[in-house]
Amino acid sequence: MHTTRWVLVALVLVATLGSPGIGTAAADGDCSFPVTRTDATGTDVTISEDPDEVVTLGPSAAQTMYEIGAWDDVIGVSTNADYLPGFDERTTVGSGFGDAAVENTIELDPDLVLVPDIISDDTVSDLRAAGLTVYNFEAATSLDDVVAKTRLTGELVGACGDADDRADTMDRRLGIIDDAVADVERPGVLYTFAGGYTVNENTFIHDVLETAGGDNVAADAGDPAYYIISNEVVINRDPSWIVLNSRGADGTTVPAQYEGTTAYREGNAAVLDVDELNQPAPRSVDAVLDLVRILHPGVYENEIADRLDAGALGSERGTAVERLPDGTTSLQASNLGRTRTVGFDLPARENATAQMRRVNVTLSTLNPTFELRLREGDRSAPNGTRALESVRLSGNGIFAADVDYLTLRLAVNGSRLGDADPDTVTLYRANATGWTPLQTTRVAETNGTLVYEARTTGFSALTLAVDEPRSGESTDNLTGTATATATATATATATATPEPTPAESTTPTGTPTPGSAPGFGPLIALVAILLTIVAERRR
Repeated sequence: MHTTRWVLVALVLVATLGSPGIGTAAADGDCSFPVTRTDATGTDVTISEDPDEVVTLGPSAAQTMYEIGAWDDVIGVSTNADYLPGFDERTTVGSGFGDAAVENTIELDPDLVLVPDIISDDTVSDLRAAGLTVYNFEAATSLDDVVAKTRLTGELVGACGDADDRADTMDRRLGIIDDAVADVERPGVLYTFAGGYTVNENTFIHDVLETAGGDNVAADAGDPAYYIISNEVVINRDPSWIVLNSRGADGTTVPAQYEGTTAYREGNAAVLDVDELNQPAPRSVDAVLDLVRILHPGVYENEIADRLDAGALGSERGTAVERLPDGTTSLQASNLGRTRTVGFDLPARENATAQMRRVNVTLSTLNPTFELRLREGDRSAPNGTRALESVRLSGNGIFAADVDYLTLRLAVNGSRLGDADPDTVTLYRANATGWTPLQTTRVAETNGTLVYEARTTGFSALTLAVDEPRSGESTDNLTGTATATATATATATATATPEPTPAESTTPTGTPTPGSAPGFGPLIALVAILLTIVAERRR
């Protein structure tokens, strides 16, 4: 493994997302209780039994719990853990920047509180004074420490087996990377974030840059570990690559203040996922993989890609679709080699109004192994439409820029459309100001199920919606032909008169809101027919 790995300090947590660190993890992985470990405050913390309810005051602790299969035990999270599936189902207890909500945490009355090192000693004392068991992580010192912290977390929460498996995978992948980049020519790289901050050699992010085959030009240029580097120093050090994170990046452009560097002249900007790069948690290894793929693409493809998942997703090339406990659907591709197109068939769900049935991925960048995640959206839709299905799409080990486009196939239960016109079913992609309609084509009809296809780019929120019918119209569900509301007339001159339709729910401007009730045309027609029959029998 890489040997030059140093001490993490707290500023990255303030400037970005929070950095829980490690303690003294046992090498044997014994998960019996009670368990006692000494934390960053020098306190011997004893956990008497397997905790059922855990609060995480930093996003990296939350990520670790998710990655070791203990996410169901988490009842409280910081707001910066919002990228994890199921975040909305948990109580927020601060942002993860050091502003832990003591009262909220105490009110939850958890069995264990996992605290990052930037949380003040006073806060830890207040939580302990309230009778809570608190483990305060030390600052992580390296990627090796992140691996150890993963094992330690498993010991604390009773998930030793899964934690050890996850840590073993991290160790194996780092070993593969170390071997592959051992003899490469290392380009100068600079990580810049939050208004000009960078990292010196006493940080785990420095270790990410170096392990990926880069040479951190800011390694010995300043103090403390996270500091603002002057533009003059950057230009003098002349990095070949500028590393940005996905939160602060303006596209993939090298910031203008670095004009004069090789990175600026050649347009070499590497944008990494902020939730992987800035958190000392299992996905930090994914940040290493993403960066080595950018800095040394030939090495990645020839010496790393085919070796990555021999013990994870399986050594054989293929795809897998998995429904996770929190409802997220995981689409996993493994060992694809140079294939740029891969498809995933999703299992049907009974009684669903609409559902995703197939996802075809066309890659713009070779990415032999990756995962896409589909989670339920918030069911919002453009005005005048009704949401049929909403999903949020994200990537793990893959960026939106790696995907040329996605082709989505969706099935709609025609009987659930009511009076709505099937030809108005449209897939919408969320944008900064609202919704963008995507070209949506009906491609099949089978036993009342309508199948639609649409193409999208990027990772975003998507909603499949149908136009609400206008008052006085009904629709043939399968043909999509709008007809006037049926009116039956008896042989006598009596005509059935429809009752007024209840007023639609409207916004203050009078625009129908998403989810408004469909028209009552079919019901009125049925009433009219019955009146006709009654009139006929009376004759």
